[in-house]
This record gives sequence, structure tokens and C-alpha cells, in this order.
Amino acid sequence: MSSHMSRTNRGPAKHAKAADKAAKQPAKQPYLVHNSIVSYYLLLMFSFFTIFLSRKDYSNSRHDKFYLYLGLSGVMVIGAGVAFFLAAMEQNRIGRSLSAGFLPITAADGAFLCFTVCALVSTFASEYFPGTFLAEFGRNNGMLLLFFYALVYFIISRMYVCKDYVIAVFLIASCLIALLTVLNFFYIDPLGLLEGYKGTFYEPDFGSTIGNKNTIASYMAMFVPVAVMTSVLNEKRFMRVIALIAVAFAYTGALCANSGSVIMGLAVTVPVMAVFSAQRYERLMRFLTAMTVLFTSAKLLMLFSALTGDNSKGFEYTQDFLIYHPAGYLPILLCAGAALLMYRLRTRLEPRYRPKAITVTLLALTGALVAGMIGAILYFSLADTTTALGKAEQLFRFNDRWGTHRGFMWIRSLREYGGFGFFRKLFGAGPDTAYYILEPYFEELNARFHNTSTNCAHNEYINYLITQGALGLLSYLAILGTVCVRTLRRARQNPTALIFLSAVICYAIQGTVNIYQPITTPLFFLFLSMAEALNRQTHLKNE
Repeated sequence: MSSHMSRTNRGPAKHAKAADKAAKQPAKQPYLVHNSIVSYYLLLMFSFFTIFLSRKDYSNSRHDKFYLYLGLSGVMVIGAGVAFFLAAMEQNRIGRSLSAGFLPITAADGAFLCFTVCALVSTFASEYFPGTFLAEFGRNNGMLLLFFYALVYFIISRMYVCKDYVIAVFLIASCLIALLTVLNFFYIDPLGLLEGYKGTFYEPDFGSTIGNKNTIASYMAMFVPVAVMTSVLNEKRFMRVIALIAVAFAYTGALCANSGSVIMGLAVTVPVMAVFSAQRYERLMRFLTAMTVLFTSAKLLMLFSALTGDNSKGFEYTQDFLIYHPAGYLPILLCAGAALLMYRLRTRLEPRYRPKAITVTLLALTGALVAGMIGAILYFSLADTTTALGKAEQLFRFNDRWGTHRGFMWIRSLREYGGFGFFRKLFGAGPDTAYYILEPYFEELNARFHNTSTNCAHNEYINYLITQGALGLLSYLAILGTVCVRTLRRARQNPTALIFLSAVICYAIQGTVNIYQPITTPLFFLFLSMAEALNRQTHLKNE
């Protein structure tokens, strides 16, 4: 009797415990029609958008992608919005759906709203109005494009549900772009896209379907981190295999972009990714494997160069060193040796693994590297301005010639900003109006560097400062900062967001010497929006 009673009494207790455990588990993210529309949009943006050209050369790529982005984004916003309202109406809960789907307004949302409002004020107060809407004299990054960035952000951050096939399509399409970049760099032109540029001043600068070397570098600055971190964080073996293959394509594409911006971005982002990966033993092994593939691909590029008779457009100093110098074998041996050691001695090392110690070490090494670079630039720019540095002078000595005469653009841009009135200092001259601001210096630019004109400061942050003012720049920095902080705070619960954050960080770093435009900047805002979407989902599940 007592035995029977104990068994029957244990039943309800067991069920109660199971129910209590189930209640603690976060509900599975629903996947509705508006979520599907967002996924299809991302598939098109990560494949068709990146590959599309309206004609058989690169000269119209910026305008092609500008109007294509507006079209695809407009259809997505309308379609997802209508689907969301229809689903809410069907359940007779429009108010509740709006509240749950679009609220609360996060710090990142507030920063994006401020950025958009500042752009609006800057547009209507601009003396170059209405040219600031399409910004034809700039890079089309006018009010219309900025408004669409905001629309897409608020839709994706609330309706995106992470699917592996979206990331896989991005990796595969990007491999094709990287392959075409490498082939074009060695004058192999399977699509006939270089025909119109043979023998011209522009021939060395163009490749793949992305445009010139600056935009290719900007693209690869997102492709490399996404490939590396997918190989580290994704738990599905086939996705990690795709990602590792993509790592090789991504790095060779980055080298053949032949622009220092992507190298600068990776120099900072690779240690950051190492810190992300070091939180678990398994992930650090995967990261070291990815780095082995990455550095090995540079030597495979050297082999490919030899097979083509070194018939290339000519690598810049840093890329040449990374590909051809024997020192390039050292990181391969170090990464491969460390990965193999961790794998073979896993049973002994993993129980003693201390993530905090590894993280502190990596951060210290990264800090020392960055401090050393900054110190060297300051020393050769201020203290020692006479010692000959050869090709390294463009990196370590800041003057008008620094960074392919980016120093010239930066100094003149800041000089012009200093002459602005108070209101213009706050809101700038109008979105993407750097052409008008720098126009007084075109004759000097042509006389000294043989560039007849420029429509940007070749630094995204300085460009935002002079065109959208201090408030616009601060709002933009606030978007980056809040998304980074929110992602890092929730990384343990949703590590996939680190894949997108790595792309955001690398793009943000390379943006210090590069330009915004409607080719890669829309993709940057997509990754930023996807990271914030996962942050919101994690927060709502916790609530």
C-alpha cells in the first residue's frame, strides 16, 4: 500500500518538475510569412545584388546596385509589412502584435532614429538641396539611401529569423566574386568585363562585379570575418566545411583587391575574432584551423601567380610581402602546430583550459600591436620627419601623401569643417556633399597627384562629419557602439550574432580609409541589422 502510494504520489511531482523545466525553456522563434519574405530578400541581396551588372563592364556598377537596392528593399518592406499586418488581423491582435513585434525601442534603435533625423535636417538645411536626395555628385549616399537603410534596419531587426541557408548562399556567392577578383587581377577575363578598360588609367583598379579595388576591399572585409566565424561557431559540419573553403577564397580575394583598407580591417578584426573564439576550447581549435587555411591560401595564390607567369596588375607592398615573403610560412606553421597540439592533447589540456587567461593574453598582444603602430606613426610624423622609409612612408608618416594621398583629403576636409558656422558644424553641408566642400582643392589635387577631382574624404567618419555634422557622426558611432555592446552582452546565449558583428567591426575599421557607397555599405547595414535582430530575440526570450 505504501509502495503504491509513493509511486502514485511521485507521478504528479514528476510531471510538475517537467512542466517547470519546460516553462524555463525559451519558446522556439516562430517562422511566419513576413519572416520568409525577409529571408528571401537577404538571399537576393547576398547573391543577385552582388553579382548583378546591367552591362558588360564595371562603369555602371554603382548606379546598377543603387537602384537595385532601392527596388529590392522597397518590395521587401512593403511585402513584409503587409504580411505582418495580415497575420495580426487574422488573429485579431494588431495592437498586441505591433507592441510585441516592434517594441521596445532599444538604444540601437534610438541611435538609428537620431541618425535619420540628423540626415533629414542636414538635407533640408543644405545649400545643395535638392541634390542631396540622390547625391549624384557624391556616391549616391544621399537622403534617399539613408532613409532606406533605416527602413530596412527596423524591418530586419524585428523580422529576421536566422537560417543557415542564408549564410551559405552568401558564402557561395562571395566565393564566385572572390574567384573573379583573382582571375581579373591576373588578366584572366572569363566574362569579358575588362575589355573596355584595356590600356587605360582605370584598368588596374577594377575587378569582379563589385567595382573598383576600394569597393572590392570593402566587400572582402565582410566576407573574410563571416567565413572565419561561421567555421568557428556553426555546429553543423557541412556549414563549417563550406565556411573553411570560403576562407581560402575570401583571403585570396582580399589580397587581390590590392587595397590597404581590407588589410587594416583584418589586422584588427583577426585578434578580435580570436578573443571571441577563445571562450571555448573547441572554438579556439576551429579558429586556429581557419587561420591555417587563411594563411595557406596566400601561398596557393603565390603558386597560381607562378603558373600564370606572374602576369598580374602588380601587388602593393603589404600584399606582396604576405604572398611572396618566406616569413609568410611562419603563421601557417604556428597555427597548424597549435591546432594539431590542441587536438592531440585534448583530453589533457581541455580540463585545464582557462578562457579568461587566453583572452587577457590576446587582448594584451593586440593592445601592444596597436600601440606600437600608433607610436610609430606619431614618431615618424612628429619627431622624425626626415628619415627615408621607402614604401613604408605611406603607412608610418602622416602628411599629404599618406595612404595614397588620403592625408591630403583628410587635412583639407577638417580644415573646411573648422570654417563651418555653428549650425553647419552640428548638421553638416548635406548628405554626401563632399564634392562641393573639396572642390576648391581640385586644381592642387590634380597638380600634385594627377587626380582631377574627388567626391569623398576617403574616410567614412570624416565624410559623415563634414556632410552630416557632429550630431550625424555621433549618431552613427552610437549605432555601431550600441550594437557591439548589446551583441557582446548576449554572445553566450546567441553566439551566431558574433558572425555578423565580426563583419560589422571589420567594415568599421576599413572605413577609416575607405568610402561609403551603395555597393557594400547596404550589406554592412544588413549585417548590423541581423546582429541586432538576434540581440532582440535573445532579450525577448529572457523576458
